[in-house]
Amino acid sequence: MKSGLETYKGKKIFIARYDHTTDIELKKEVYEVMTYMTQNKANQDVLALVDTTGTLVSPDVLTLFKEMSLKSTEYKTKTAILGMTGPRRVFLEIVAKFSKSSAMPFDDIQAAKDWLVS
Repeated sequence: MKSGLETYKGKKIFIARYDHTTDIELKKEVYEVMTYMTQNKANQDVLALVDTTGTLVSPDVLTLFKEMSLKSTEYKTKTAILGMTGPRRVFLEIVAKFSKSSAMPFDDIQAAKDWLVS
């Protein structure tokens, strides 16, 4: 699993690294992240940075992301997402505004991390 924990300004951020991956690599990484989160982060607050830069998300992977989102209701998350451009970014902003989701799109990793720890 290339994803993992990082300490930033004294707080732990889980970085899900889905950037620049093929569909097969992305599916594998999503499964590994879901397994890790289920085994290690249940009933805990989580700061998450999801990097999708340069990655096309297939319908199969989108289904996995939805499944992961449903499972994450066991704990509170604050999520920053990198690599959301065009219509995907607008969709994420609308969903975040009208749901209880705390997912926000970012173009800059530093700004994303600062928002997470604020």
